Amino acid sequence: MSRHFLSLFCITLLGLASPAWAQSGAKVLVDGIHAQTAGNADWVMDEDTCGTAQRYPTPAQSGITASTSETYWSGAFSAFGVDLVKKGFQVESLPKGARISYGDATNAQDLSNYKVFIVPEPNVQLTATEKSAIISFVRNGGGLFMIADHQGADRNSDGWDATEIFNDLMASASWGIHFQSTGESDNWFNDNPNSNFTNDASSPIVYMGPFGAATRGKGLGLFGSTSMTLNPSQNASAKGHIWMTAGTVGSNSKVTFATSTDGAGRIAAIGDSSPAEDPTNNCGHTTHDGWANSTYDNALLHLNAVAWLAGGGGGGGGGTDTTPPSAPGSLSATAVSSSQINLSWTASTDDVGVVDYDISRSTDGSSFSAVASTTGTSHSDAGLASSTTYWYRVTANDAAGNASAASNTASATTSAGGSPAQVILNEILANEPGSSTAGEFVEVVNVGGTSIGIGGWTITVGSTVRHTFAAGTTLGAGKAIVVFGGASGIPAGTPNAVTASTGGLVLSNSGTTVYVKNGTTTINSFKYTSSLSGTDGVSMNRNPDATATGTFVLHTTLSSAKASPGTHVNGSAF
Repeated sequence: MSRHFLSLFCITLLGLASPAWAQSGAKVLVDGIHAQTAGNADWVMDEDTCGTAQRYPTPAQSGITASTSETYWSGAFSAFGVDLVKKGFQVESLPKGARISYGDATNAQDLSNYKVFIVPEPNVQLTATEKSAIISFVRNGGGLFMIADHQGADRNSDGWDATEIFNDLMASASWGIHFQSTGESDNWFNDNPNSNFTNDASSPIVYMGPFGAATRGKGLGLFGSTSMTLNPSQNASAKGHIWMTAGTVGSNSKVTFATSTDGAGRIAAIGDSSPAEDPTNNCGHTTHDGWANSTYDNALLHLNAVAWLAGGGGGGGGGTDTTPPSAPGSLSATAVSSSQINLSWTASTDDVGVVDYDISRSTDGSSFSAVASTTGTSHSDAGLASSTTYWYRVTANDAAGNASAASNTASATTSAGGSPAQVILNEILANEPGSSTAGEFVEVVNVGGTSIGIGGWTITVGSTVRHTFAAGTTLGAGKAIVVFGGASGIPAGTPNAVTASTGGLVLSNSGTTVYVKNGTTTINSFKYTSSLSGTDGVSMNRNPDATATGTFVLHTTLSSAKASPGTHVNGSAF
């Protein structure tokens, strides 16, 4: 199947139904229907087609791990989106053709279904219906994040820039915030670093946010920003958190980051899109490397703001989340070798967002000690003693530091040291990236406790021998060997890789059976179908990884990487 046809097919499906993943945490919606990719702008999380943000970014956010790069998605707000998922939030885009409403059950993306609505630098004026819906959303407990830019940043040349659009929205509300615009002072400036922080030590943006405190000397990196003026007489909850370096802390002018409240909801505002940007997108636009720039606290301040916005309930710009996540469910433990036990559990839920999970272990079933943390819902506990029973519990943590009750207790016993060798097929890439069949590969792993000689063994595809292992080849306990279709297809640094002895593997994209054989004896085999080989460059992998009883799934359901020849799915060595 061609790459372009497959992409269009997937986009069509995503437009029809929700994907089959379930992520815990507050739902965040990012606006993409107000010319966010006009001109040289690109304020979307993901765009498979230039200028078109799909509702659910692809690949699925369920594949994001702590090490996932922002290039997992293609948009200049991809880093923002990926980091939100890492912090436990769910994210969606409001794509072209969608509409903004509040309390409309016929709209699948009605704002009542979300905790936070991020509007990055709009370039089309909001309609009266849209303004009414946004204000109702806030007053009923929603969080609105307004990201503006300098005066005159009219990307589509329709006479409206973000400062004017947001001011027009706030003319219908009483939030006490005004973006400096045409003809007003401080409407276009650079200020980097900008760490003229509030003296209010309770600030949930600068000091008391769940993701850490900002650092003086860092703060915001503003590159082409406007400032804000506050009007406490209109709304006493309007607060400045950061001011221009040339401004006065506590004053109502020269504000660069502000918050306010209305009813049960919250509002955050910043005058520059640069701190939320990253340099990659799918349109070839020139965008700013602001999010991951370690010189500034851009990401930390934005993530703290989203967490505060998701809290709802007003509170004069503060507020505390005291509700812990639900306990992780259905914890299971499976011994996969004499030194490793694999754990899995179902996700916790939280009113704001689950950040990570703590794994605790015991050797007596009563005294538990923390041994690891992870953002996912599985963990491989390695380096264990053989013939030993271990007990486990898991707890969830939210963005405010609340810990859940413990999961059920699960236990498993590692096998005896020196258990027999057991060779399995662990990973297969049939649909090579691009068009070079040299990139096809078959990964074989010895999941047993002793090494084994596999010289003369074969990889057989269908009824044809495609590779014969060289005489003297040994596969150590817990080790892997990878057979590639050709030498040119072996990625640099791939451990223990060899080239198919017949010059190719000939793995069909429509499905076939792959065998590991010792003479005429089948050691292990797997018959795959096109459902596991239909995506360019995405392998099929055992789940759990490197387990004899694991079923094969698409690699992207286990990791942000498309494949991991020669290593575990998380990149660790065999």
